[in-house]
Amino acid sequence: MIKTEDKYKLTVSCITENEDNIYRLALSYVKDRDKALDIVQNTVLRALENYKKLRSADSVKSWLFRIAVNEANRYMTKNGREIPQEESEMPEEPYIEKAYEKSEGSVVYEAVMLLPEEMRTVIILRYFEEFSLNEIAEPTETNLSTVKSRLYAAHRRLERMLKEVEA
Repeated sequence: MIKTEDKYKLTVSCITENEDNIYRLALSYVKDRDKALDIVQNTVLRALENYKKLRSADSVKSWLFRIAVNEANRYMTKNGREIPQEESEMPEEPYIEKAYEKSEGSVVYEAVMLLPEEMRTVIILRYFEEFSLNEIAEPTETNLSTVKSRLYAAHRRLERMLKEVEA
């Protein structure tokens, strides 16, 4: 059994270590810097409100990412995909996350962003955040077989997409 004080320290430590990763995950959902920051803020708030519910020190990271995925999904359900209608609402210059700046991997990243949400989440957690398949199953609240099938399907779709880009 973990002491409440230790649960709090673990939660804060995990938040601090993973804030950029959570931001990138949120950004992959909403594709807007400010909205992604809102999701990160809500994730941190929920984690700090519920840290006493932690059962294991080993699952803090996946618990935190489950909160982030849930917050992103909650935001998407509540707000949908909003598209600015007036030019004044459009950002003046595009925001580029440093971790995904134009490089050899940018074509792959853009292809990942075109995947359906469930596949995109699995790919991001697996390759960008380096989660194991079991660790992906927990925050996405799916079983291991579903994670494997989504990952396989995403690989196949990415392969087709990247072949089209090459042609």
